[in-house]
Amino acid sequence: MPKRTPKNLNQLRQTEEPQVNGLLPSTSTKEPSQSQRPSRVVSVPLNQILPDRYQARVILPPELKAAFFMGEIDCYAAARSLMVAADGDAGLRRQVDELLFLGESILSEGQIEPATGAWIQTQVGSRFLLEAGERRFWSLALKAIERELPEEPRLQVIEQKETSRLRQVAENMQREDISAIDLAKSTASLILILLDSHPEPDGANEMDYYRQALRVKRLPSGTWPTVERIVGLSRPYLHRHLQILTLDDELLYLASLYRLEERRLREIVAAPKKRQRGLMLAAIEEQLSSADLERAAQEPETTKQHRGPRTSSGPHRQVANRIKSWLKVIHQPGFDMDYDHVAGELSAMLRDPQDLEIAADSLEALADSLRRIRDRHR
Repeated sequence: MPKRTPKNLNQLRQTEEPQVNGLLPSTSTKEPSQSQRPSRVVSVPLNQILPDRYQARVILPPELKAAFFMGEIDCYAAARSLMVAADGDAGLRRQVDELLFLGESILSEGQIEPATGAWIQTQVGSRFLLEAGERRFWSLALKAIERELPEEPRLQVIEQKETSRLRQVAENMQREDISAIDLAKSTASLILILLDSHPEPDGANEMDYYRQALRVKRLPSGTWPTVERIVGLSRPYLHRHLQILTLDDELLYLASLYRLEERRLREIVAAPKKRQRGLMLAAIEEQLSSADLERAAQEPETTKQHRGPRTSSGPHRQVANRIKSWLKVIHQPGFDMDYDHVAGELSAMLRDPQDLEIAADSLEALADSLRRIRDRHR
């Protein structure tokens, strides 16, 4: 990544910001000065905290993220599912281990830096919406599950009068470890904020919001210089990152999880759509360089098929991976094979008797299919 020009983010408090719609409460058009901003640090239980759905850094896989923000599962059920899924995915395993390490540090040594955010009203009552600190939030949720903590963890936060998406995006872009995907989404967010375009509260897909920046034919005069001033990176460099958002959602998630750099992603973006998934998996599984990807993209498809991805696409493969992860868990030393206990945990998450019936029927159908395949192999 090119060397940044260091920026004083306090300057953003002098920048006009339109009212933030969508998930955030209404805000004034000017940021309060440093002396006016509240500095009270309080401890908030995790179940009263709501991460920002449009935070660029990805923690949860898409299916878990959707279930969490739709209110189908709480943070602890999401954390439990994340730990199970990590057993079958090296990228998730690395991410979960990093979060567990952070959570252990917070529990044993204390939280060095408070998270930030503001209280908002939701359909289920008052919630503390995070502006910064999502990794700290999920690290504590994961440790609560791993340790089976008797008391709910609390996150230390600074209560602000309102959150600022402009400040959130700008501070996120100043991270030294920002990935190519995070930088692409943050650049798109910054452009859209400056155009007074904000997420819809019931938007079905976050990526659709970011891709709006790609559909802007001509930005108003002064927009790019403002973006460059805030980020400290050049327009051509940021423009190349924006093009990454043309990839489909699954590929963007994989690129984020495995932290593929822009140079390799550039070759995947340039390839025909039908070749992009295979190239993405090759970049991850075979550690292909940008030059390797460029050559692979130019190969005739008939020869590439032999080198194709080792995993098939579609939801069936995703379900199979989840079941494989489950099998790894139950074969670990110390698991007592108490399926009544497992069923009890599952019923607590599903709750609806009809969902329990669907789960039972699905597992029975899967067992029948597995036995038929086993008999054919004998």
